[in-house]
Amino acid sequence: MNTFVPDKRPRLSRHVRLHTDKVSGAPVLLLPETIIVLNQTGYDILRLCDGSRTTPEIVQVLGSKYSADRLTMSREIFEYLQAISQKGLIAWS
Repeated sequence: MNTFVPDKRPRLSRHVRLHTDKVSGAPVLLLPETIIVLNQTGYDILRLCDGSRTTPEIVQVLGSKYSADRLTMSREIFEYLQAISQKGLIAWS
């Protein structure tokens, strides 16, 4: 089981691919026999989960794109990563 760890570097799990749907143009996660449609914020978070950044670094990058309160944004990103980590969609290195 993947566990959310703020100082580690999240990356998509081996069986998960981030793509754009050719028909709708929507960002999606592709899993074996499953497609998860993402909103733009989810896509922006997951595209940064490439194993090169820690969660606080992801928050910093997104802080320059979104004009949200940094503390609120940080909490929401942490919660999002924790939720998808529990589903096995990201791994930590």
